[in-house]
Amino acid sequence: MKNYLRDDLIKLKPYKVIEKNIRHKMDANESPWDMPKLIREILAQELANGISLNRYPDSNAFYLREAIGDYVQMSPSQIIVGSGSDELIQMIATAFVDKGDYVIYPTPSFGMYKISTIIAGGNPIEIPLSKEYEYDIDDFISAIHRYSPKLLFLCSPNNPTGNLLDLSQVRELIKDFPGIVAIDEAYGEFTRDTSLRLVKEFPNLLVLRTFSKAFGLAGLRIGYCVTSPELAEQLCKVKAPYNINSFSQRAGILTLENIDLVKDRINQIINQRKFLYQALKEIPNIKVYPSEGNFLLIRVPDGEGIWSKLLDRGILVRNFAKHPYLDNCLRVTVADETTNLKFINAMTEILGQEEK
Repeated sequence: MKNYLRDDLIKLKPYKVIEKNIRHKMDANESPWDMPKLIREILAQELANGISLNRYPDSNAFYLREAIGDYVQMSPSQIIVGSGSDELIQMIATAFVDKGDYVIYPTPSFGMYKISTIIAGGNPIEIPLSKEYEYDIDDFISAIHRYSPKLLFLCSPNNPTGNLLDLSQVRELIKDFPGIVAIDEAYGEFTRDTSLRLVKEFPNLLVLRTFSKAFGLAGLRIGYCVTSPELAEQLCKVKAPYNINSFSQRAGILTLENIDLVKDRINQIINQRKFLYQALKEIPNIKVYPSEGNFLLIRVPDGEGIWSKLLDRGILVRNFAKHPYLDNCLRVTVADETTNLKFINAMTEILGQEEK
């Protein structure tokens, strides 16, 4: 068949995930818990009583943005919602990157920064993290001076490494940067700090958040961006008119109205992260990297082989073993206590066999 793609997209590799029916799914940084029962019951009652699904959803998602505004202590005029962070990343690249513009982002990090840049016609520039996966601000500043990028993507906590970018480092990068800075805080609820407080200080800053991780609503695809009202208005020009369906909007509002239920689960995940980290450190031949997300990055002697043996035991983790900056690394989602124990026992057994 004839290839109708643009010439600059022919070599682009799409973002792919493994679709497997697996007993213990620990590969996608999802919450181990589904939507709280109380919220499900309210939604079910509203559906039964005739929620208007024959009408298009609120195109501007006003009430959802209002609820998010209350949550992050910002005005609804500063908030844009999208179908997960993925759509927002694509919107940012589409709105602000002209053909040939440079876009800088860290590596290893979330793959959609590169994909969205290429789709927008920009030139992606990867800045490697340090050997221990920390941000080297000097490297980013040097790249900014060299390439004069239009857009800078940052990820904090960074996925898949779990490290956090200090606010002092963020300020250092933004203060003299004339372009757009987008900070992906998909895992922000699991950490001790946020860049949201810098939005009022820097009008060129966008902070991305999601309901998919801490809130456990990955299947409903709700993401949001917090920025200045002026930048929000510019970004809205490339937003699809009905990008968040009515059901998702209502579920998002109810989740924020019952935020205490979510906060309890977040605290459980943080405690399980500490437990999992300490337990894995006790297993010989595993290097565990500190994490501020709901996942841990580990380096093992044979990443591909151990990933396969885990799969044989019904446990799916994310395999980065062949990534140029993540040699023999696996990323494991922090799950509930039962699943975490199964993972620890499996790793203990597998690594014990590796030593023999």
